[in-house]
Amino acid sequence: MNAMKACAGALVLLAGVGVWKTYIDSGRVDPGAWVAEHTGSAGDAGGISTQGFKSIPMPDGVPSRGVIVFAPQHCTSDAARRTEELVRHLSRQGIAYVRTDHASYNSLTSPEEATRVTSVMNGPVPIVYVNGKAKANPTPQEVVTEFRGKKAG
Repeated sequence: MNAMKACAGALVLLAGVGVWKTYIDSGRVDPGAWVAEHTGSAGDAGGISTQGFKSIPMPDGVPSRGVIVFAPQHCTSDAARRTEELVRHLSRQGIAYVRTDHASYNSLTSPEEATRVTSVMNGPVPIVYVNGKAKANPTPQEVVTEFRGKKAG
């Protein structure tokens, strides 16, 4: 596992733990009840598209419409190659995108949101957001199909 991916994953995990701890300390959530209620279904509550994109909160300051490609600087050569291949494909298809190397989630409102974000952000890069849904390491074709709103196949 490359160091940048590990660091990015650790930061997202820390943000999730911070949100979780804030809710426990505030008395708004009973941890035992929350775990019992969400065991086995956490992360799937927002729905998954036919392309495998999951509804998750957007990073702070990022619009919910359009295509956002997240890949940390200095990622492994394999991750960098996949990211470059993806953005070239999007350009050839005439799809505008925003590329970024950081994402912060300071406005998550529940442990469930933190769990959904972590489940995607801990995947292999690039992480791609399309109209409010995200997927780790999608194929270029999956991104185009998701963006254009077509069914798989």
